[in-house]
Amino acid sequence: MSELGLIVYCGTVPSTQDLAREVLQSPPVQIRAVVAEHQTAGRGRWGNRWLSAPGESLLMTILLPLRGAESEKAHELAFVLALAVRDTLLAQAELAVQFKWSNDVLVEGRKLAGILIETAADARQQMWALAGVGVNLLQSDFPQEIQATATSVYLETGRRLPIEPLAQQLLRSVDNWVQVWRREGFSKVLADWQQADATAGHRYRLPSGEIGVAQGIDPQGNLLLEVRGQLLVVPSAEPVRGLYAPKG
Repeated sequence: MSELGLIVYCGTVPSTQDLAREVLQSPPVQIRAVVAEHQTAGRGRWGNRWLSAPGESLLMTILLPLRGAESEKAHELAFVLALAVRDTLLAQAELAVQFKWSNDVLVEGRKLAGILIETAADARQQMWALAGVGVNLLQSDFPQEIQATATSVYLETGRRLPIEPLAQQLLRSVDNWVQVWRREGFSKVLADWQQADATAGHRYRLPSGEIGVAQGIDPQGNLLLEVRGQLLVVPSAEPVRGLYAPKG
């Protein structure tokens, strides 16, 4: 166990999110994070699969106890996690990244990492955020279906980052940014996130099926989406892969 707390490293699991849920059912919860070499049912938002061969990605779920009404704004933690991923990759690989609402980490428009925030109660009814992170590390190639839209740390830098120190650095960065979130509020987190925001111009599909073009993010972290000439404030929308309309 490090000074950060207990990080559990596993081989093949269905998903680190599911494993974290199991951990919550055996209080007191002493595990800070779970890391897997491979996931057979890894997922992102909207039920999208996370494609990864064994040992090629950082696949990690961080368990964050929520205080008071924090469970009602747990979606803000996607921005917190993005900043932690940014700081970790800059420190470990000297790699600069951009963000795309609401959970993608990009390099030159290609997806490098994804974030998934879920909430769950433990056996004592304490609420937790399960902050899932997947970072492409060692891939030299990708399946044809995502070849044009994905990248890895190795492809961008030529570096082969070991998973354990990367996981420790990420947990440390998450702890730092959670404290900022709690002390200074979401506005501080969002201001830093927007410095690397590459959302504008990407297309998103609403639950209704309509597709619009992103114009930016509002102060609450919602997507500003132009649909049929109207600007909508959208809390939930699915990115449309491969469709991009540069903002004029």
